[in-house]
Amino acid sequence: MTAVYNRSLFGTDGIRGEANCHPMTIEVCEGLADALVRKYCRSAGAKSTARSLVLIGKDTRISGDIFEHALAAKFCSLGVDVALLGVVSTPLLSEWVREFPAELGIMVSASHNVFSDNGLKVFKSQGLKLTDLEEQEIEAVMQEGNQCSNSLGEHVGICRHQNPMPLKFYEKNLDSLKKFALGKLVVDAANGSMAPFVEEIFRDFGAIIINAIPNGVNINHCCGAAHPSALAEAVLRHKADVGLAFDGDGDRLILSDNNGNIIDGDHILAILVEAADMQAGEVVSTVMANLAFEHYLASRGIKLVRTGVGDKYIAEYMVNSEAKIGGEPSGHIILKDHLLTGDALFAALKVLEYSAESNRSIAQLGQIFQSYPSVSRHIKVKNRAILADKHIQATIEKFQHQLHAHDARLVVRPSGTEPLIRIYAEGNQKTPLENVVNQLETLLKQEAV
Repeated sequence: MTAVYNRSLFGTDGIRGEANCHPMTIEVCEGLADALVRKYCRSAGAKSTARSLVLIGKDTRISGDIFEHALAAKFCSLGVDVALLGVVSTPLLSEWVREFPAELGIMVSASHNVFSDNGLKVFKSQGLKLTDLEEQEIEAVMQEGNQCSNSLGEHVGICRHQNPMPLKFYEKNLDSLKKFALGKLVVDAANGSMAPFVEEIFRDFGAIIINAIPNGVNINHCCGAAHPSALAEAVLRHKADVGLAFDGDGDRLILSDNNGNIIDGDHILAILVEAADMQAGEVVSTVMANLAFEHYLASRGIKLVRTGVGDKYIAEYMVNSEAKIGGEPSGHIILKDHLLTGDALFAALKVLEYSAESNRSIAQLGQIFQSYPSVSRHIKVKNRAILADKHIQATIEKFQHQLHAHDARLVVRPSGTEPLIRIYAEGNQKTPLENVVNQLETLLKQEAV
């Protein structure tokens, strides 16, 4: 049975919310920095002689400077050195934490959310995100109210800027691809973290780059992995062979084939399974993975392990198992031998490489299995705890049993990053799914009033 940890600040992927509203405030940043120093950094305080290092990166949101500087100021005041990476992808921050090494890395990003939101993703020295238990412990430290002493004199932390050098981490893969003719590529940078780098990364492949002029308020706006229709339209308009879409902080990948068909994380995982010629073992995904994907894996003798939603839960399982491939439909793809967090660019390069080596188009690879029909709804609520209501729980269980009789399934969960209840149903027949989801949506909207 999965342990349940009570957290009020942290969701499924760090702290997230509307910028300058609780919990995404300067005060929370300062409290978080103080708690992280007390738990993870060496001998912080006025008499400290040891130097700890924290890396801070951000995406292109207009509010990024606020939280980057608030964190840096607090860490330095406590005798911790800070390296500011500027605009950088989440996977690159994770990799740099290991490379330095640094005690911690903090990514200032709300990932796929709208520009007015922001967030804080915390990485430990191994490049892994905090576990739920560790997040609960940090919150407990923050609530105690006891703070570290400020450092004085030469013990004050030093803040410097550091070039993240994105090409360094992908150079080998890019060089490998140069021997292939990849066809015409369209790359959607979501006006986010990948925007400053994609032109340089894909220059040798003559890619058509879209949504790569961030202005602070256009990140993820009708573009990127969260809105792949923009990619599909661009692929059709330019008569391209394949499209790649990243999200705001570069940890999600969604593809489009030459016909404008969207290829999600389940199908990307299937491509990578075939690229690795897996015939046994485990692939790790979440409760949101499509049943058809699970059946495809079973046909190859592979077990699908389902975790909670969020790439950190996938990574937590993978780090203690033999599994080397994991991800989720939203496009987080984790290849354990590379990095234990989602890396959209690395996954894209591996897919392109396999497509070229196998002489199979992205359209062909996208047909490895056919997803079962699904129906989803996102219900805006004031309090996500509404799902704890006994009447609602009983109704959900009734619908789950009802769909099970149709070889289908139902997942109802609170969003860990937004004030939403997410309903998802999938199975061989769409009509039963729609009936159940419509009834459940009506019930939740009534109860949420």
